[in-house]
Amino acid sequence: MSEQDINDVWYEYALTFVGKKNESAQGWAALTTNEQEIAALWLLEVDVFNGGFVQFFCNWGEEAYLYALRALHTIGATQVMDIIKSAYGCIKHLGEDERIAELWDIPKFLTSEEEHQLDTLDQQFWNNEDQIAEKAYAYYHGKLNMMSL
Repeated sequence: MSEQDINDVWYEYALTFVGKKNESAQGWAALTTNEQEIAALWLLEVDVFNGGFVQFFCNWGEEAYLYALRALHTIGATQVMDIIKSAYGCIKHLGEDERIAELWDIPKFLTSEEEHQLDTLDQQFWNNEDQIAEKAYAYYHGKLNMMSL
């Protein structure tokens, strides 16, 4: 199977679980552990490639971040795991900030140094060698035997 085929299959498969999460009143709790990981990986990739780690975190919150971390560890994507841990480190201090009423307030209170660091980390994410879709497909296809062309 070509790299493009794997990406297409992986994204289509992952969207199933994102939809399941979004359509259920239970949200993330409606998904199994594997489904949470798959959905979080998809959301991470889509949002970081679209607008960076801050977009991912502000759209989905700490719960999705933790599921994505767990998934990256599970599939062995250590480079990306280190990148997003560093990105979270740039915003973590705002978690207890009284000025933050909602997640999308976070960007308003980033220092220029934090913004620069996040931009650098986003670039590293975009250029990483982990090949998340391929690693995720290989792991979850073997584990769940649910993806096929």
